Amino acid sequence: MWSAAVSWPLPEGAPGPWQDVLFRALLTAVVLSAAQEPLRGLGVGATWRPGTLGARVGDRLVGPAVRTVLAAVLVLAGCAFTAGILPVTATVVMAAVFVPVTTVHLSQEFAGYVTEDDDGTRHFKVHHHLHLTGLALLAMAGAGLAAAPGADPHRVTASMAGGLWGAVAAHYVVSAVSKVRKRGLRWPDRRLFPFYLTLFDRFRTGDGERVRDAGPVRLLVRRPGAGVPLLWATLLLEAGTPLMLAGFWPRAAIGLGLVLFHLGSRWLLAVDFRENAMLAGLAALPLPAGAGPGVAPDWTGPVAFAVCAVLSFALDDRVYPFSNLPMFADAYRPSPVVTLRCSNGADILPAPATAGCSTAGLSREYAAADGDPDAFCARVRERVAATGAVLPADTALWVEIVDVTPGGTVAAALRRLRPLAPADEEREPSPGA
Repeated sequence: MWSAAVSWPLPEGAPGPWQDVLFRALLTAVVLSAAQEPLRGLGVGATWRPGTLGARVGDRLVGPAVRTVLAAVLVLAGCAFTAGILPVTATVVMAAVFVPVTTVHLSQEFAGYVTEDDDGTRHFKVHHHLHLTGLALLAMAGAGLAAAPGADPHRVTASMAGGLWGAVAAHYVVSAVSKVRKRGLRWPDRRLFPFYLTLFDRFRTGDGERVRDAGPVRLLVRRPGAGVPLLWATLLLEAGTPLMLAGFWPRAAIGLGLVLFHLGSRWLLAVDFRENAMLAGLAALPLPAGAGPGVAPDWTGPVAFAVCAVLSFALDDRVYPFSNLPMFADAYRPSPVVTLRCSNGADILPAPATAGCSTAGLSREYAAADGDPDAFCARVRERVAATGAVLPADTALWVEIVDVTPGGTVAAALRRLRPLAPADEEREPSPGA
């Protein structure tokens, strides 16, 4: 059936078999979904990290008119791609909009976090949930350009699908190799789930979100060894992603495994890589035409895999969308969680509504303050003033230090850091940091 679909005679200008149209439509939906965050994020009064693309051109993209034009170009290019109208050109246009806009978005001060090596050296890393989408677009554009000149939309779509599969495999195998390079076979650590489940729950509480106390969460926190098999399964799944390129059934099995992995990560850790899950799910489908059982893959996927993997290792985090970040491979250090509280610490005020920043962002900034809580508190006051929030008179910044023992037992210590409201500051002298 599938091999027959490959050889269908297509009228000139036809979009190709319905499987091709569906593949292109789903890919367009993923790109448009992923583009919402950077386009919206540029309109919230961004502050740029020095030396980034955002610091150079970001202020030109924050206006609503510019962002509307960019969104319209993405939609039009996506529609043309779905319809099979100049699909290579449409993919190049989508990549030419999505990659720079996302690069600028990730140039913002809070679009990342600080990692720490065993020797205490700190590194800023951007968030990575949009990297696979950008990488897939570049790989598909390259595969489309490499297709035979004048090829019909089906040939082009099949070549681009190979580019997608190669990008997905490279993204995850690079992640697995990076974990092993940094932590060896000790990456599946019994401390991981108790520490990060506790830390992320504190972040969600500080943002005013409801914290789930489901049975599996309690089990992983109270019995640290229970999570180790899940971590080994994750590492082996990522390391095995090159098998996707061997044919439909390995691709379907690994793609489904990646979808389940991301759903589990979202449920347990609130780590949202939804576009990654969408792309993995798309790779698991027998799309486009000729990509189902019994059809041998061509060279496009392996070439895309090799190019994406080599560039990811070579460029690291310096050029979006390439990266070799090992997730959850940092040294286990005591981590601060900064919250705004009143009523002597009993009531938490949501940080996004009062300080215009997530609890995780505030905590990262505090950790980077290098022992200067007064300057940090002054910056928080400025953010509160910018939001227009009216705080209770006894509002103060509190910091909770979350730590974990080698055996996986979590400990947390909460203390009052500095008062925020001027009335409180005048009435009570500031305690020591």
